[in-house]
Amino acid sequence: MKAETNLGGLLGKASRLLSNRFNHDLQQHNLTVEQWSLLAVLWSDDTQKQKALQSSLLKDKATINSLVSYLVKNGFVTKMKDSIDKRSTIISLTPKGKQMQNITIPIAMQNIGNAVSGINTEDLDKTIFVLTQIINNLTKELK
Repeated sequence: MKAETNLGGLLGKASRLLSNRFNHDLQQHNLTVEQWSLLAVLWSDDTQKQKALQSSLLKDKATINSLVSYLVKNGFVTKMKDSIDKRSTIISLTPKGKQMQNITIPIAMQNIGNAVSGINTEDLDKTIFVLTQIINNLTKELK
């Protein structure tokens, strides 16, 4: 089975190409796609436990620790112990982290627009539906 013709290979290749282009565009803002993804979760719901970020991003503890450390060091987020549960860490956006939403969302949308250029709306809607179902099927296994 060739990677270029099976679903897993095609999804992986499309994901890498989109990530590589977005990473290139994010470099000027001192961010990677992985770091941006963590910020994007916080843009939807600021101030979250680090464990919740792990779950949302499907990343292990070490990876989240690394992402958070970089974002703290560069002033995008703050990190503090939960006042109720001292074992938990709370991650919150700083003003700089919030500002990145307005700067980088248009870049993300442009990359996605380039990726779906020439695809009609009906096909794109079907693709989104199918990918959502695949994600749902695979996340059921994690629970």
